[in-house]
Amino acid sequence: MAQTIWIHMLADAKKRDADGMDYICDHLFKVLTQTGKLTKAEGWNAFQKASAKDGTTYRALFCDSCAKNYNNGNVRMAKEPVLA
Repeated sequence: MAQTIWIHMLADAKKRDADGMDYICDHLFKVLTQTGKLTKAEGWNAFQKASAKDGTTYRALFCDSCAKNYNNGNVRMAKEPVLA
């Protein structure tokens, strides 16, 4: 069974820091909430078409761990609020 990768939507101001990606994985989200900035220390893997089971695609930035475990269809939207 594939590992679910939870993604969080970024505010427009933060998209510049994420190489223009609209979403980040949960691991990068935790780093962002703790430090207030995105860092490339945990990996920096841009996916132009990360997909969910329903076929929806997202422009997402994954850490090394999530990038390694990514398979088509195992992305899910988190219910967290958008970061400003």
